[in-house]
Amino acid sequence: MLISLKCIKSVPRRGENMKGTLIESQIIVEDEPAVSKLHSKGFYGKMKEHNLYLNFLEALYLVEKGKIDVEYEGQKLTFSELLEYARSEAEFDIRFFVYRDLREKGLIVKTGFKYGCHFRVYRRGPEEHAEYLVHVIPEKREFQTYDIVKHCRLAHSVNKLMVFAFIDEEGDITYYSVQRMRM
Repeated sequence: MLISLKCIKSVPRRGENMKGTLIESQIIVEDEPAVSKLHSKGFYGKMKEHNLYLNFLEALYLVEKGKIDVEYEGQKLTFSELLEYARSEAEFDIRFFVYRDLREKGLIVKTGFKYGCHFRVYRRGPEEHAEYLVHVIPEKREFQTYDIVKHCRLAHSVNKLMVFAFIDEEGDITYYSVQRMRM
């Protein structure tokens, strides 16, 4: 795939950013007053014992937006350095493109792991049911009809709309929704 992922524009903040620490495959932002605001306003991460636990997608997006800084072994990581750690996850770049695009559209994006897809997407926040399940597919990848059927049956069974996000070599994303129809 030819697409290249780099920081579109890092937004400078006034004052100090929240600090997160990279530990294995998550970023932990410790108890700070702004942590609960970040979580409740944008529904980023999971709160546990006054700490915010972010996955790589969330953390990289927040670094790009100038909301947090991430450290590893006491050193602040740049966007590119954090990206290198994140690339340990399969197809991270294309998932990040779609994650970023959905967030920029004002949607709340959470993992869709338990549904067998990449994301579950909310319009208002996780206190309501997710409206969509989104699965990311590189445009050139071959996939079988039964994959579409499998995803659509699951989405239908949990009352959600199945959306496939096809991403091309230039990073352009096309969304297709597919739903089950009874006749």
